[in-house]
Amino acid sequence: IYGNCSPKDFETMMQLTYLKFTAPRKDLEAFESYKNRSKAELQSAEANPLSSIGDSIQKAMYGNHPRLVMMKPELVDKIDYDRVLAMYSDRYKDASDFTFYLVGNIDLEKVKPLIAEYLGSLPAIHRKETFKDNKMDIRKGEYKNIYVKEQQTPMATVVFIYSGQTPYTLKNNILLSYLSQILNITYTEEVREKEGGTYGVSCYGNLTKYPKEQLVLQIVFQTDPTKKDHLSGIVVDQFKKLVAEGPSNEHLQKVKEYILKKYKDNQKENSYWMNNLDEYFYTGIDMTNNYETLVNSITAKDIQEFAAGLVKQGNQIEVTMTSPEKK
Repeated sequence: IYGNCSPKDFETMMQLTYLKFTAPRKDLEAFESYKNRSKAELQSAEANPLSSIGDSIQKAMYGNHPRLVMMKPELVDKIDYDRVLAMYSDRYKDASDFTFYLVGNIDLEKVKPLIAEYLGSLPAIHRKETFKDNKMDIRKGEYKNIYVKEQQTPMATVVFIYSGQTPYTLKNNILLSYLSQILNITYTEEVREKEGGTYGVSCYGNLTKYPKEQLVLQIVFQTDPTKKDHLSGIVVDQFKKLVAEGPSNEHLQKVKEYILKKYKDNQKENSYWMNNLDEYFYTGIDMTNNYETLVNSITAKDIQEFAAGLVKQGNQIEVTMTSPEKK
């Protein structure tokens, strides 16, 4: 459940929340409209070569896992609307394990009676539920898939994925932020500016708590097909260099200043506090307490060891989509 409103409309938001739980409405006309839009979007995606690499990445990561379903236009007609509504009703008939976060310009004493009226009266059957690990694990070891696809403008799209087990802690989340931003700076200098072979290399990571503590680091760039091998070599070599030597002090300081500035700016936003509350009650990690102290304590050696800990697990996936060679 998600919503936002001006302070004067708080009761309306509470009413809509109550109805979201208790009164789902069957609308066949809206469902048909949804199906038509979905088919059109999926058909458009199929015509776009870039959708191909998304499917290839998923396949590279998870192989033939039965829960990996690539949504196609022909699957839309198989959606059972009654089954969807039954699943919805089952999930929302028990509010006892929901946690509600309310953040913003709120007069607490004024809204307490409204919270009691609308959230306090939600249905509750007190089910005890927990996580289930469906064993949808990322492929281990090294894997490479290079394939050719006709494109209107000849282009190579290259994706590197590093993965491994990493404890889910505040420090590791901060280290991942440092690592991805330092790599972005490095690749801007070494690939974009020195080689002029791409508009940019994007590096971003994700550290998850459930169903298992896991880190995924993804590096993506596009270039002329004739330059893909050369630039791929630079991307890999620069990552290896960081693992072997650590980041420069210049890059470390630049990223540290940015993270601290972003932290101060974020604290003015409702979304920041909403996300931190969710993080705390979902994972038990307080992303605010001691944050600045930890950011300031990070050293080049910390980042080097963090990157090395990921790489030494030996899980690297490379997916490259390129264009046919010109004759």
